[in-house]
Amino acid sequence: MNQYSKMNDLENYRKNQEELADIIGSISQAISGLHMSKERELEELSQKVKNDTFKIMVTGTFKNGKSTFINALLGEEILPAYALPCTAVINEVKYGAEKRAVLHFREKLPDPLPEKLADRAVRHMNQYKGRAIPPLEIPYDEIEEYVVIPMGEDEKQMKRQSPYEKVELFYPLEILQNGVEIIDSPGLNEDETRTRVTMEYLNKVDAILYVLNANAICAGDEMRFVQNDLRGNQFESVFFVVNRIDQVRTTEQPQIYRYAEIKLNEIYPQPELFCISALNALEGRLDDDDDRVEKSGILPLEKRLTQFLTKEKGKAKLASPAKQVRQILSREALEVVIPRERSLLETSLDDVKARYANIQPRLMLLTREKEQKESEIIIKIERCSRKVERMAKGQVNEIINAVPVWLEEFTPPTSLGAVPTKKKVEQVVTEISDYLKSRISDAQSDWQTKVLVPALEEDAQAIFNAAEQDISKIYQEIDQINLELAGEDYNNVNSVPFWQRAAGVAGGLLLGDVALAFSGGVNGIGKEFVKTLAFELGAGFILSFLGLLNPVTLFGCVAVAIIGNAFGREGKAMKKLKEKISEEAVKNLSENAEQQAQEIADGIEKNFSKVAKMIVDSISKELSDIDDQVRAIIAEKEKGEKEVESRSQELARCEQELYALNGRLDTLIFTLVE
Repeated sequence: MNQYSKMNDLENYRKNQEELADIIGSISQAISGLHMSKERELEELSQKVKNDTFKIMVTGTFKNGKSTFINALLGEEILPAYALPCTAVINEVKYGAEKRAVLHFREKLPDPLPEKLADRAVRHMNQYKGRAIPPLEIPYDEIEEYVVIPMGEDEKQMKRQSPYEKVELFYPLEILQNGVEIIDSPGLNEDETRTRVTMEYLNKVDAILYVLNANAICAGDEMRFVQNDLRGNQFESVFFVVNRIDQVRTTEQPQIYRYAEIKLNEIYPQPELFCISALNALEGRLDDDDDRVEKSGILPLEKRLTQFLTKEKGKAKLASPAKQVRQILSREALEVVIPRERSLLETSLDDVKARYANIQPRLMLLTREKEQKESEIIIKIERCSRKVERMAKGQVNEIINAVPVWLEEFTPPTSLGAVPTKKKVEQVVTEISDYLKSRISDAQSDWQTKVLVPALEEDAQAIFNAAEQDISKIYQEIDQINLELAGEDYNNVNSVPFWQRAAGVAGGLLLGDVALAFSGGVNGIGKEFVKTLAFELGAGFILSFLGLLNPVTLFGCVAVAIIGNAFGREGKAMKKLKEKISEEAVKNLSENAEQQAQEIADGIEKNFSKVAKMIVDSISKELSDIDDQVRAIIAEKEKGEKEVESRSQELARCEQELYALNGRLDTLIFTLVE
């Protein structure tokens, strides 16, 4: 696919996106007088849909050519090719009318900070000590001073967390203007701190481009990440890019492709795999050399990626909120709220007051029932989180018990020799640290998949299925009140699934939790919600413990006992070294087990409580809307017939406008799902 065709597809998608945003914004304005408490949520959703982009994360290990590849995709040298493996922050490349860079700071600054940070950033942080640090605009041609942590002479500096959250790079390119955002992540093999930065971002992206090196294809650490962190967390939107294929002999290139395909197929059935030369693609585009770009192999990748984004991913990004808005528009505004108000306006004032007096005690009773169900859900969530905390502690204890066994089984590639030297001990400690990290990572990923996810699924179903049954009864009573107020049959509302109704009324979807609302809106609290939650918490749980096995720290703990001591036999020195490392590793894991287990349990409680709040808010808003509407109608009728007639005409105009918007929405939904 040439650049024009790619832009055409993206532009068509963008037009649908703008149409949906305009429809939602118009609905928000149209229902502003209907006492539906939806205008703010709809307006926020309109802006969210309008400004949403396709986020593409490019990741992989250091020196695989990520920066060159990103520049090739963009067609310009926007990112510097960093010379050191120490890119510490996320770079977001997005559209801007002018080229500029904005630095964002972490909500909580690390302590201690890395040394040799850019002076301007240090002054800015000092200016806002104890307060939230606002973003800082930085010179575009100086971004390397901020996103790269200097190595210096002390390797410990490399292990310190960056105070920066991300850098936004704005650039006036057509592909960016059409809604594509490129995310450049730190290299995965640099350090646990850098890896955490990448892992924390994965759930925010629409596609992952995983860059491999044709000269060292499918290395062990790469495959471990693909197995444990991508496939292990059920990330399906992954495209594998074998870069530098031009550096392999032409006759050997099919073998490289086939080998990568076989290795990846063990993890991802039928992997999306492309062999390219990012350098040739970039230089071809810079020189307007279409032939060189075509031979680089990047065009088939771009074609497939564009198809995936605009057709497959685009359906979920637009069709899901469009259908949810239609629920608010037709099922609520046109079929419930407007008919209810029209019926009450046509009823005598005394009769309306009598009906209101009749429903008031029931509204209060339903409010108390809602509060009781909320308390029951909160108690169940707390029990679930404490159970997860116990499970996490148990998992750490299993690892602690396994560490000595693992070390006894492991033989480092490097020999200590008869007289251990500092250099040899450092190398062996690094090898042992890497080995322990791989074993812990595998064990934790296995626990996350086989223990944590099933447990969360079971608890989620137990908590929220019970809530669905109880709160559905409250909804049925609300529908009965609607029936009595309007004197019409509202059985059509009962056909709306509980979660779809709850998400629409509460605004869970409308406030941005699209995945959350629709994992529930269609299939109850489904696997998508639990999978996402387990990844976010489990990944941090794993990386937190890997960071405790820093080879620099371990070396400092064993050096005095090992270096320069001639044990007569190398075996004794190695045994002593393993014992010291085992003691230190177990000590570090034990000291941090309580905190890490507490954090994962708190994360469960926070996210489950978010769903509970959505449920409770759904009831509160329906009850409030009924009360507000009837009070407003009584006030209108007390003013006299002219006010009632004026309100009836206003209601008719609103209904006509909403029917027109409903038609536009139906047309758009048909286009999206066609």
